[in-house]
Amino acid sequence: MFDPTAFDNLKVVLEGAVYDQDLTGEIEIIDRKDLFDFAHYERCYQIQYCLPQNRNVSIILQLKANMGHFLAERKMMTDKNKAGAEIKIIYIGSETLSNERSTLEETWGMDKSWEWRKVESTLHPSKVEGVLTFNRVITEEMVDDLFQMISFSVKTLGEMDN
Repeated sequence: MFDPTAFDNLKVVLEGAVYDQDLTGEIEIIDRKDLFDFAHYERCYQIQYCLPQNRNVSIILQLKANMGHFLAERKMMTDKNKAGAEIKIIYIGSETLSNERSTLEETWGMDKSWEWRKVESTLHPSKVEGVLTFNRVITEEMVDDLFQMISFSVKTLGEMDN
């Protein structure tokens, strides 16, 4: 019998919560990836969504677990790691997303880490990415935090749409 990891359980909750909002029409899911990196023993699940009325800005919600997280779950390496996963929220939009930078940083709180990237391409329009990290491992006991992150991310999309 397959014993699901903390990552698997968090992924199911995250996916279900996002699809629930898609079904009610609050958001529109535009991409989804479920990846396993055999070389580094990492799992990564990401789901991308936007508001139905505004595809100019989207969010990738990324859940990632590495070998340390899996070993911690098996009680083999708990000094530096916790069983669970890391989460990132990546805002993607045109260069006008840069105008929302300070608003997003203040809205999410100053205790979070942001990385701002400008992606230039000769084939596609330039875009801006704001990568939000939470500086902590999300464990199965923090499922309510996951629901709040999803709701809050959708709320911020709505605020940028106004």
